Amino acid sequence: MENLTLPRPTIRWRTQFDTDEAAGGSGFFSHEAIHESDKLLEHYLFALETAISDEQIWQAIEKVVQGFDALNVDYEYFIESDEKKELLNYIQKAAEAAGLKYEGDVTEKWRMEW
Repeated sequence: MENLTLPRPTIRWRTQFDTDEAAGGSGFFSHEAIHESDKLLEHYLFALETAISDEQIWQAIEKVVQGFDALNVDYEYFIESDEKKELLNYIQKAAEAAGLKYEGDVTEKWRMEW
């Protein structure tokens, strides 16, 4: 897998959460949602690193997208417009770094709740 230089979206989310918390608000993030998101992305990257075919890359994409669908419901719809764009971009760029060649949104087929 080529180097993925794009930072995980959860880095910005954690910064935003800390900023909101310091200002006395909670925003729409939680430590748990960010932690679970990090775990999903970690599993996704591992699946991509071990993928030996486009089919396995697509399976990894499907799993991470469905995982974020479930997380978004479980944590009261924390994935809004900015987060959606960040996730789409990250998932796409990671798949490309793993060797997938695809024009379009790789998440569209499975994305339901974000």
